Amino acid sequence: MGTIQIKDASFRYDQMATDLFSKINLKIDESWKLGLIGRNGRGKTTLLKMIMGQLNFSGEIISNLNFYYYPQTVVDKNVPTVEVVKNLAHLEDYDLWKIEIELEKLQLNADILQRKFSNLSPGEQTKVLLAILFLDESGFQLLDEPTNHLDVEG
Repeated sequence: MGTIQIKDASFRYDQMATDLFSKINLKIDESWKLGLIGRNGRGKTTLLKMIMGQLNFSGEIISNLNFYYYPQTVVDKNVPTVEVVKNLAHLEDYDLWKIEIELEKLQLNADILQRKFSNLSPGEQTKVLLAILFLDESGFQLLDEPTNHLDVEG
């Protein structure tokens, strides 16, 4: 069973007078479904970046999990969405049915794969990136503001 253990972690950005986090301790089990809620600028994204090892901090974070982060970076938005999906999800043509199932669950028609990613609405882009993330169940998913650009129904 996988865990994320945070021990005495402290962090501050260079321009800050005081720590954003000061000696925090937390243990998270991979089976938990957690939501981190707070006002803007309170450190939610920073904590995710610390967990993924993208920021230098004092203390330690110990984990035996593979992390998958949302939103993923789309390098070229001017290609068909199917190419974005194949690149980010590491899918071959014969496995595209998997993304079609996820898109259907998110109420998107599979023909969206033939449109340029840049031509999708922000909500459609969000749903495509979420569908890609949902394909892989072997990692611990870190979703940063996954409801951006979605309406109430979305």
